Amino acid sequence: MKLKNQTIDLIALTSSIICAIHCAAIPILLSFSALSSIHFLHNPLIEWSFISLGVILVVVSLWPSYRKIHQRSMPLWLAAIGFVFIGISRLDFSLWWETGNTVFGACLVSYAHYRNWKLLSVKPHLH
Repeated sequence: MKLKNQTIDLIALTSSIICAIHCAAIPILLSFSALSSIHFLHNPLIEWSFISLGVILVVVSLWPSYRKIHQRSMPLWLAAIGFVFIGISRLDFSLWWETGNTVFGACLVSYAHYRNWKLLSVKPHLH
């Protein structure tokens, strides 16, 4: 169980980092006219797919780790706050609003998976 959760955390951590890079890089890349053909990457379907994958990975990874192994709620809170930032980024105020909140939220979700992974790596003390 512990090894399975650590593997899921590494996958989730990687996907969250890729999401943050994607969200930060796309506005910059789209600003270059020669790269305007990659506009398909700024697609709501791709964005909602990343968000859905992130939620699934949180449920599959962080929740069982919390309930069965370490009982520390910090990773869950970090992920929840991260998804709040991702959610408010969907409000269409400006490109910088969307990018900043999405990247910050994705980084919080990444950090939640990292913290969970570290908590799973801690060896129990025998008394």
